[in-house]
Amino acid sequence: MLYLFFFIVGGGLLALSVLGGHDHDFSSDADAGGPDHGMGDIASYFSLRALVAFAAFFGLGGLAAQGLGLGGLTQLGFALICGLLVGGFAAVSLRLARTRGETDTRAASLEGRTGKVLVAPAAGRPGKVALTIAGQTEQRLAQSDDLLRPGDAVIVIAVTAGLLDVRLWENL
Repeated sequence: MLYLFFFIVGGGLLALSVLGGHDHDFSSDADAGGPDHGMGDIASYFSLRALVAFAAFFGLGGLAAQGLGLGGLTQLGFALICGLLVGGFAAVSLRLARTRGETDTRAASLEGRTGKVLVAPAAGRPGKVALTIAGQTEQRLAQSDDLLRPGDAVIVIAVTAGLLDVRLWENL
């Protein structure tokens, strides 16, 4: 019953995380650019996504061990190995992505990014641009003082209330 609980809760949260497309972890001050008080390295391995991955695969491993007819301690060991391997992989992968700056989707991190116009903005009406953020292509509303056409390369110069201010970018 324990393994089924972990599989349902962890698997459900993991599915929501994947479908949501963004990582909202409990992060240390070191991740936010603040001071590191010695625990930043250790704490970064316990991100919400890594813990959820551990829970889901701990449950799945335990259910698989039950299905194979293994004994109680062997089931627990198999579940722990599965959970630790997948949770550890998730933690290391996310940490590596963070060190490369590939997980930050805050507004300030959008400034200086380049993208492509999907729908050209017009006077008084925003358009839509495609940007690559955290390894995924996202569409965002944008405005511009430049005359833009679909397919034009643009650079984000500011973000105001979620609306990107873009300019024509000819250096792509």
